[in-house]
Amino acid sequence: MKTKIVGFGDSFVFGSELANNDLGDRSWIGISARRLQVAYETLAVPGCGNENIARQIFTYFSNHPADNVLAVINWTWGSRWDFYVPGMEQWTTLGLTCVPDKLAPMVGSHEAAKILEFYNRYPGNSTLWDKWRTLQCIYGVQQFLQSIKVSSIQTYMDYEIWDQRWHAPAYIKTLQTLTEKDMESFQGQNFLDWSRAKGFAVTEPGLHPLEQAHEAAADLWIDRYEQMLRA
Repeated sequence: MKTKIVGFGDSFVFGSELANNDLGDRSWIGISARRLQVAYETLAVPGCGNENIARQIFTYFSNHPADNVLAVINWTWGSRWDFYVPGMEQWTTLGLTCVPDKLAPMVGSHEAAKILEFYNRYPGNSTLWDKWRTLQCIYGVQQFLQSIKVSSIQTYMDYEIWDQRWHAPAYIKTLQTLTEKDMESFQGQNFLDWSRAKGFAVTEPGLHPLEQAHEAAADLWIDRYEQMLRA
């Protein structure tokens, strides 16, 4: 039986806005791990993009043994783009809610405005581009985990990434087919929509499900996690 669960993702996996959650262990994944009496760790980064999530996974398994670990991954919205800031030697994430004040400490106010103008005009304004980049990223992670024989449970926030009604030429549909077979959901929804549908409290404007939602999500997933830990 595997003895550890590691969570990868953004604020939903970390459990942003939950009380007493400095270690990010109060999310539904951490609750499940405690109930199953296995170790838990998360590398989740609130507000990050899918490339950051991929980097979390590659970083963890490049520095830790793959044996006895179940990876639980919640992919985020494709409109979030992760950029490396030369000179500051750090990564940052641009998204639809990104404001100049987030970037200004790294590059200055003038440069921050230019970067956001570029994002809003080009990367942030193309669903096709979002799909192409995100699907490649996810497929790379899935192949990596398979190559090192790590079991994973993968969910997602962005329904549009696998939608084939628009922005889906043949190369996109191929990647959608390759990646969606490993995707699971919260009874057909993402965590946020599932929490709302169940009537659980969600913060405004943060859009983060709170304690009751995470407890219920642990109820939903715990049998699946136990099954995968024993596999």
